[in-house]
Amino acid sequence: MFFSSALRARAAGLTAQWRRI
Repeated sequence: MFFSSALRARAAGLTAQWRRI
């Protein structure tokens, strides 16, 4: 599902941001 993919992408982006900080 597109929604699931979007959620997964958003979660990955958030994790990447946290790791960057």
